[in-house]
Amino acid sequence: MLTSLLLFNLGFGPPVLSSGGWPPLRLYPHQVRELVSLAQPPAVTAQAALLADARTGAILFQRNAHQRLAPASTTKLMTALLALERGDLADMVTVPPAALTVGEASMGLVAGETLTLEELLYGLLLVSANDAAQTIAIHIGGSVEGFVALMNARAAGMGLADTHFVNPHGLDASQHFTSAADLLTLTRQALGHADFGRIVAAPQATVAGRVLVSTNELLGTYPGADGVKTGTTDAAGQCLVASARWEEGQAIVVLLGSGDRYSDAAALLDFYFQHYGWRALELPANRLSGYQDSAGQHWTLRLGESQAALLPRWQWPLVQLFRWMDPGAQPASGGMVGVARFTFGRYLLAEIPMYASVSE
Repeated sequence: MLTSLLLFNLGFGPPVLSSGGWPPLRLYPHQVRELVSLAQPPAVTAQAALLADARTGAILFQRNAHQRLAPASTTKLMTALLALERGDLADMVTVPPAALTVGEASMGLVAGETLTLEELLYGLLLVSANDAAQTIAIHIGGSVEGFVALMNARAAGMGLADTHFVNPHGLDASQHFTSAADLLTLTRQALGHADFGRIVAAPQATVAGRVLVSTNELLGTYPGADGVKTGTTDAAGQCLVASARWEEGQAIVVLLGSGDRYSDAAALLDFYFQHYGWRALELPANRLSGYQDSAGQHWTLRLGESQAALLPRWQWPLVQLFRWMDPGAQPASGGMVGVARFTFGRYLLAEIPMYASVSE
């Protein structure tokens, strides 16, 4: 249908798409092309994938988002979250011998060595160190088993219905699983901690005499990439939770069981930044920003709060502003004089109170 509209538009002017509201939405050729492109998201290799807006959590693309799959080291997102919630970055932590029994990814910890919790988090999140995960688990939970119980309790408290943990590091185990949708919720929760965001955005760091280089290859190669975590095991395949931030917004991509996680992530991030963006909802520099009261006094209107909306870019020219002015308002009193309603078609994007000051 969209393609037919595009062809029709070439000969007879812009088509009118109406959903029954008034006025109808008039789309010009470039908007129809963008609309068609928006309906064709990139092909990705991942078994489960999603693309979301970081601020709202709105999912803009998904495949098998609730399928339970092996998470590999994306597990460490929960380990880090509990460390930040229950510990202090300045905590001095002594590495117990039991933390060194797992093997595989390691930051080279030595039994009896003392590090800060912050240094262990760098090892956990940059080089995906299993010895750091075990050390943090024992420090926070008293034992690995105690920490895993905390992980599952926290997951239940966050409503992660597709998630169950068996260990703090993510090596393959029966009954150790999560979903792309749950990882999105977990990631947004973790990114609410400024220290977490600072650590996962680091391409490398020197801590405790060690140079740690992030396993996230998007850092420094994809514009605006600022996290968050890789994971790889035999059962899980290539996994990645990726974040990138541009002026227009921040996107999160979650991939489980990918054949090429960095190409998949770049394609989905490109899709977000090409098609979506946050824009401020503002009064225009025209008569809609002015008001004349019953005594003939001219006032300049201002919004009572700053708001923005996430929309596909093709929709922005179609956002409309409607004013409602309170006929009994007394601008000089400093109170609300009306309401600005921002709409797209039949949909209300925001309703913001307006105040007034004397025009110069």
